[in-house]
Amino acid sequence: MRRQLFKFVVLILLLHGGIFTFAQSDKRFSILDTLKAHNDLTNWIYEQLDRANSQPKAATQLIIKAQKQAWRTTKNADEHFAWLNLLSTLGYYQLLDGNILGSINSYENALVFFRKNQVLSYNIAEYVLKPLSNNYTRLGDYERALYLQKQGIAFSTDKNEIAAIYANMGISYRSMGRLTDAYSVLNKGLSLKPNPQVTVMLKNILAEVLYDDEKFGEAAAVINDNIKQQKALNAETAYWLMGAYTTSGNIYQKLDQFKLANQQYFKALQLLNHYFLQTRVRERANLYTKIASVYASQLELQKAGIYAKKTLSTLGIVDENGQILKSRIYGDNMLVDVFLMLSKTHLQSNEPNLALNYIDLSLLTADKIRNEFAADKTKERLQGDLKKIVEQGIDICYNLYQKTGDGSYLHHILALAEQSKARTLLDQIQANQRLLSKNLKKDSNFLKKQRLEREISYLEKQLLEKADPTLSKTIDDLKFDLSLVNKTLAKQHQYLPTTDTDIDLKKLPPHRFIEYFIGQHNTYIVNINQNQIVGVIKIANAEKTKLAIGNFVQTYFHQGPAAMMNDPEGFFTASHHIYRLIFAPLKVKNKEQITIIPDGVLGYLSFDGLISKPHFSDHIANWPFLIKSNLVDYAFSIKTLQAQNHTQTGDEFSGLFLTHSKSDKAELKYMEKEANLIREQVAGKFLFDGEVQLKDFNELFAKSKVMHIGTHAYLSGSNNEPTLDFGKEKFYLFELANKTNAPNLIVLSACQTADGVLANGEGIISMARGFNAVGSAATIASLWNVNDEAAATITASFYRYLKKHKNPVVALQQAKLNWMKSEKTSNSLLLPYYWDSLIYIGKNQEINISEPTNWKALLIAIFASAAVGLGAFIYTKRKSMN
Repeated sequence: MRRQLFKFVVLILLLHGGIFTFAQSDKRFSILDTLKAHNDLTNWIYEQLDRANSQPKAATQLIIKAQKQAWRTTKNADEHFAWLNLLSTLGYYQLLDGNILGSINSYENALVFFRKNQVLSYNIAEYVLKPLSNNYTRLGDYERALYLQKQGIAFSTDKNEIAAIYANMGISYRSMGRLTDAYSVLNKGLSLKPNPQVTVMLKNILAEVLYDDEKFGEAAAVINDNIKQQKALNAETAYWLMGAYTTSGNIYQKLDQFKLANQQYFKALQLLNHYFLQTRVRERANLYTKIASVYASQLELQKAGIYAKKTLSTLGIVDENGQILKSRIYGDNMLVDVFLMLSKTHLQSNEPNLALNYIDLSLLTADKIRNEFAADKTKERLQGDLKKIVEQGIDICYNLYQKTGDGSYLHHILALAEQSKARTLLDQIQANQRLLSKNLKKDSNFLKKQRLEREISYLEKQLLEKADPTLSKTIDDLKFDLSLVNKTLAKQHQYLPTTDTDIDLKKLPPHRFIEYFIGQHNTYIVNINQNQIVGVIKIANAEKTKLAIGNFVQTYFHQGPAAMMNDPEGFFTASHHIYRLIFAPLKVKNKEQITIIPDGVLGYLSFDGLISKPHFSDHIANWPFLIKSNLVDYAFSIKTLQAQNHTQTGDEFSGLFLTHSKSDKAELKYMEKEANLIREQVAGKFLFDGEVQLKDFNELFAKSKVMHIGTHAYLSGSNNEPTLDFGKEKFYLFELANKTNAPNLIVLSACQTADGVLANGEGIISMARGFNAVGSAATIASLWNVNDEAAATITASFYRYLKKHKNPVVALQQAKLNWMKSEKTSNSLLLPYYWDSLIYIGKNQEINISEPTNWKALLIAIFASAAVGLGAFIYTKRKSMN
């Protein structure tokens, strides 16, 4: 009614001369011109929306143009409401066009505008939070989707709206594999007894959850009953019936009833073509992909290819000749799936090179998705999914190399392997470096980022230590705000994570690098020497390899030294078996330096203590440990190794040492000895027990070249958060997030600092990894519980050898060897459990440390010099008197 009255008034003004007249002039003033002249921004916005809604295909561009043409910002409640409509409508049309990323940006802008201007009369839950969360679900960012869905429930009062949000939460939980949570929220939605349309939606999703839970009979019953309850009476009812047909097709396909599956998919497609001929682009593309999948399963490869290409055409990824344009590829899980589909069909058609090309395109698309993710946990989950795709690509490359001998396939294997490890870590390193290089001390967004990171870190610490569940919501709010700030900074300063997969081997040191990839089916070992890939080794039955390594590490290291001590020969045999399995095939020569890039469970293993020859001896000192023949260090990936270019220019050394003699923790009896031995070798700042405060750690961290931390370390809470124990205070891995400057080398003389939760496709989430993320070139960290005496002696020896060699990798090797050569109270102290926990992870570097002042020698020299001077003076005096 309001819009009709507005148009009538404007028309009267135009016809009756008002301020503007048509006169005899060809120049006609439009309604928009009139509204602008009257400074009527509210109705100007509504007129723009009317024009956009009347032209759906051009709506996106019309609204974007309107945003640019607005002559001022909004000033009152009506204008705020209208502008919010403009922003959310743009998000809606961008989604219909298939532009998810653009749609997300528009809805996020709407949400920020809503919060800033408090437009409480606007249904933010229905028109912004709901579609924005759905977009995040489409990308696979279920953490942010759930956050927004919970926000939507908080803003909603209508039971149908709330039930619909529960349905969307069910999708998020289902996609995360949290089926119990999915059942819970769907039952909450159904218990509200919403209208038939929302009930249908809830049951559609329930059928999908039952399908994932492998309850196929129940799933089929629910969805078939749902289909019977529905009729396509209008666009809205047709949309949900289309969804029911799609779910039904998924179930039939899972049951290998391919004919019935395609029947359902084509029914869904028919509804789309009837009610949404020029819109619902993604839904149409999704159905084409599913139809292609059914044909591929039946080996009808030509038909599968046709429908897969229809997906690409629908999503605008191909030109008029059907050629894929990389520049048009954007982040969307549907594209990942269709590229995988095309790879599968070409592999089945014996076209491996084309299959490999589609694998690469699938990974490129996934990279673009990860650039939109905010939470590291979300990225880590994506990496686990991508590893399966990477393995398919490596398998194809390996087989092509075996057939052709073309070395380019070996480089392709390395590039693929690198895409499956430490990608989130690489993102963190690159983002930190780019921000530091911009000198953003006065940038308001950067300052806001730092403030949010500090607040999140503080509250997460409170949550972990006080277990206050009420803090979770505040933390989620802050993390969402931080994601928006980070997105703004990335756009403003152009520091989005790179999608470049090229690896320049010439930039590596010329020693040997060994990169492992452990997939679901096979293990691959990339052998690099003198800046060239000299071969790739394939080991079949990856599960057997993982089991062997996992059992070895668990039995002989994670459960303490008992198994090794009670049966040295059993350990010897098991260690040599692991050596032959994963290292001997490489035929590495003695005296070679080796950088190991582990994968999966291999990240828990130290190679130094592996037995390289099969002949057992009772004399442990004579055992053929790998450390005796080769120099070994470790890296998270080649990319992260090459990304490290920060050099700290501050003070040289700082050491923090805690004995815990007055705490409830086990006393570290050798910690004082460790500190005193190091102080004999190194000049710097040393803090002990009560002197060690978090503020001192933070201050020294920002200005030290080398930092040594001797204390207890462990994994805290249900999430196994890596933790350093500073007595009355704890320091957690997440607190590193807001660090900027970092020491070149961190020495962690503490238990399990290289240990943590294994994120498949990403690596071990450890304290050592966290230091690397914020700029430390390397860490020396422990893979299991260190022995107090051994750690004290080895780390002190490390600094003695570091003074001599200036090479920390060599110094650590020599310190371990020195432990084995020195006299021991027990022969068992020579076993690897005691000396092999500490490993060097990261970039090798030359490190110069200052020696402490030898005051005794200095005083003797001063007195000697004074005595000589005095003697010379007396001699001269006497001579002059004569």
